[in-house]
Amino acid sequence: MTGEAPQPEEPPQRELTTGELVIIEPDSRDAAPGVPDEVEDQSLTDRNRPTVVIDPHRPLPDVAVPPEVEARLERMENSPFWMTESERAEAEPAPPAHHPGRRRRQPSHRPLGPLTALVTLSLLAAFFGWVSAEPFWLAVGHGDDGYATTAQCHGDGLTQRCAGRFSTADGSFTAPWVTLLGITGESREPGAITPARMVSPSSDQAYAGPAGTLMHLRWTLGFLLVLTCGYGIAQSTGAHRLETGMRRRRAVLLSFAAPLLLQLGFLAAAF
Repeated sequence: MTGEAPQPEEPPQRELTTGELVIIEPDSRDAAPGVPDEVEDQSLTDRNRPTVVIDPHRPLPDVAVPPEVEARLERMENSPFWMTESERAEAEPAPPAHHPGRRRRQPSHRPLGPLTALVTLSLLAAFFGWVSAEPFWLAVGHGDDGYATTAQCHGDGLTQRCAGRFSTADGSFTAPWVTLLGITGESREPGAITPARMVSPSSDQAYAGPAGTLMHLRWTLGFLLVLTCGYGIAQSTGAHRLETGMRRRRAVLLSFAAPLLLQLGFLAAAF
């Protein structure tokens, strides 16, 4: 028998299967011969250190990023999650200012009401233009002077109705039956003769008395009522509620222009 110690038997090696985690530890026996242990340990720790010097002043190379990735990154950077409470409050849109004034109503989509108001106010404007045309011409001095002979009178005050005959002072024409306006006192008696004026031979009204305050009041009120009808047309048809300022101005001007044209037509007819 020899004096050598028996060698321990190596455990049998088994084959590795899929899914097993194998950890390989470095063994000092596998190191290169002649290399000291401290040098080997130093080389192992240097593996975790960068071997490329990064220059902070050197521009980074451009890397192509897909558009969908860039969009996601931009949404992530601009997300309000990264904001503070004050920044999030400033980023929120401010509520619209509330004005306590009258709100502008939208134009009505039902044409029956505005159309009815338009026709009614137009007829009223025509009436006021007709009754104020002759007093206007008489107040400015236009007309024929003459005499009115009362034939009959009924009622009193605003309900008074008088009729008779009118003849010019120079005898140029005679109106056998006209309405007499401004007859008062003893002039209401049948056969009474009163100084009067007529605008033209085609008129059916004669005005007794001079062109005083009452005559000016007649045509002034008539003109004001015609303008009021124009304002009513603009309000009822929604002319002031259109979208743009230009359309609103045009609609309002047309609303006033229609009654004024009627007034000018009656003035021309009564001249």
